Amino acid sequence: MKKVLSFAICALTLQLSYAQQDKQYTHYMFDKISFNPAATGTRGYCGTVIYRNQWDRVQDAPNTTLLNVQANLQQYNMGVGLSFTNDAIGFQRNNTVVLNAAYHYPTNAGVLSGGLGLGIVNVGFDPTWIPPQTMVDALLPTASAGTGFDMNLGLYWHGSSAPYYVGLSMTHLAPPTLKSINFKVARHYYVIAGYDLPLSDMLNWGTRVDIKPSTLIKADGAGMVFDVNIMGDVWLNNYSFLWGGFTYRLADAVALQLGYAFSPVNDMKKNVLKFGYSFDIMTNPLNTYGKGTHELMLNFCMFPPPPVVPRHGNPFILQ
Repeated sequence: MKKVLSFAICALTLQLSYAQQDKQYTHYMFDKISFNPAATGTRGYCGTVIYRNQWDRVQDAPNTTLLNVQANLQQYNMGVGLSFTNDAIGFQRNNTVVLNAAYHYPTNAGVLSGGLGLGIVNVGFDPTWIPPQTMVDALLPTASAGTGFDMNLGLYWHGSSAPYYVGLSMTHLAPPTLKSINFKVARHYYVIAGYDLPLSDMLNWGTRVDIKPSTLIKADGAGMVFDVNIMGDVWLNNYSFLWGGFTYRLADAVALQLGYAFSPVNDMKKNVLKFGYSFDIMTNPLNTYGKGTHELMLNFCMFPPPPVVPRHGNPFILQ
């Protein structure tokens, strides 16, 4: 039964190979730069690692690993970053490496950013065949791979008077066609939005509580994935807090999140280390076979002081 189910998943994956190819994370709010290069370097120097074990106990189900790093170049109003992902499902492996650059244009109402991501996508197939006879059929496909150029584009707005953000982006702007393996990557479109609400200030609570609703929409022209998330931070003191969250993903899953954040130097304005875990409860047809999806997240950010503004004075004028 497991082999039949594994074959069905692989077949479904191949049928949808032109559709939802981009990775999917419950902790998407910590991984904006992978799908929107304009969000690169909006604050400090940050690194994020996410590991996703999808459809636990379903043989050959997707496993995804992400690593991204980014930096805010304050003196140039720019952000730069690098994102690496590895997707494994059945006998297919997808690897992407993207270098991002964003320009941040400050206004009185907020910061408008435009970003471009350039990189490569590599797709490989390494099937393991178990033929019914002792002789291996020479006509069975063997391991193969292909690599192509990739490009992402995005816009991102972060308000200053109110703590909200909204972003529009497109991945695989010129969809790579890997002719050596007859594989084409589909263009994807993203909309992300969120708001940070200081609930304790509004209700005059003694304990600081922040509510952070957000949403992510991903589409490729053939299908759409719609996530709605709400997270809450409960501060333990001035340099640490716990968070919990709930996500609804249309026709796919509901997810629960737990996390902890603190400053190693007891100063949130200098650095923050965050740990997160989420568990997706499947609502799709695979919930009969799987036990859910596990996801781990680690994020660390450092915030350097703002650049010193040089002063030049006339020695004959009292400073």
